Amino acid sequence: MSLHPLFVFGALTLFLLATQVNHVSCGSCRESKLCCPGRDSSCVVQKAPINAIIEDLSDKPCYCDHACLKLGDCCPDFKDACGG
Repeated sequence: MSLHPLFVFGALTLFLLATQVNHVSCGSCRESKLCCPGRDSSCVVQKAPINAIIEDLSDKPCYCDHACLKLGDCCPDFKDACGG
């Protein structure tokens, strides 16, 4: 059983589009529309897939919760976007 080439092309196109959409909001609280009070581990902007091996430090997740100020793992625009 083989897959129709048009189906494979469509699936690959959708995958690439989904990946690009994810990268648009990488590292930005404003673009991700995230600003959370207190400590909230779900308030994260993740550039790489969750189980990916991080090879570049810019791929590390960053946070948009107010605890990131103490922990030092805020997204670069946290203070501007969230009033930190």
